[in-house]
Amino acid sequence: MKILIVGLVKNKQLKRIQDEGSKRGHDIQGCYSAELTVYADSKTFEPTLRGKRMDDYDLIYLWTVGKRRWEWNVAVDYLNKKYGSIIVNKVVIDPRENYSPTPLLSYIKQYENKLPFTASATIFSENSVDSVIDKFKAPYVIKFSTGHQGKGVFKADTVEELKVIIKDHKDDTPAFIVREFIPNDGDVRVFCVGYQAIGAMKRTAKDENEFRSNISLGGRGSEYDLKKYPKVQILAEKAAEVTGIEIAGVDIIIHKDTGESYILEVNPGPQFTGLEKYTKTNAASEIIKYFEQLQKAQKEDSSN
Repeated sequence: MKILIVGLVKNKQLKRIQDEGSKRGHDIQGCYSAELTVYADSKTFEPTLRGKRMDDYDLIYLWTVGKRRWEWNVAVDYLNKKYGSIIVNKVVIDPRENYSPTPLLSYIKQYENKLPFTASATIFSENSVDSVIDKFKAPYVIKFSTGHQGKGVFKADTVEELKVIIKDHKDDTPAFIVREFIPNDGDVRVFCVGYQAIGAMKRTAKDENEFRSNISLGGRGSEYDLKKYPKVQILAEKAAEVTGIEIAGVDIIIHKDTGESYILEVNPGPQFTGLEKYTKTNAASEIIKYFEQLQKAQKEDSSN
């Protein structure tokens, strides 16, 4: 297969997928989302990448597209319908999302499917805090709606502190998420491919002064045996499935007093280098195998 991964260039993660793909005879390329161009006139509609046509890609994996959501949506929809290009993680170009997405669409899907997730309120200014704060107990977690890798996430001990954080950062994000704080000793990142968990790691904050456990912020990772915790695996797989994220990093937090599990986030562009470092999971190989399954299913459908 000739495979394009949108959003990964000169990256360890891309290199891992390329290495595993080459072992199985695949040509894998990466690109920046900004490299897309589309020419159109009354007789032509032609998406190109670095000046070259894109109709020979068997599969396009949308790892991330940034603010170019709508353009990539139109381009890959055309390539799929015209040439049969397989599109993976179409959720990142879901037209219901905005250029600056919030987790709200994910929340309603989890709500409709009765999945347990951390209580959250989406607000746009400090003036809205009083209308929702009675649903939470201190301390409070406040995060940017567009934050990722633990960036733009804060903890406030009082309502006044919460309002100050929002006021000070109102120009940094389209919206804020006020979230219930779950007492914990870290969280669990479950990596799902094709809505199936292939591995997981426990993430622990780097020290007692840090409540975020992201590996990118210095958190420590260790293998998390899903066979011992089947409820966590089932919850992660359901979360990936209901949100429509084929390749997902599902973050789950476990209340250290009650043992109850809650979904924190379902990430459509998950890093897996930490997972491979701290566990025996070969995530890159599993991704390639999933791509092969999709191609096989496509060929079977076309022959029927």
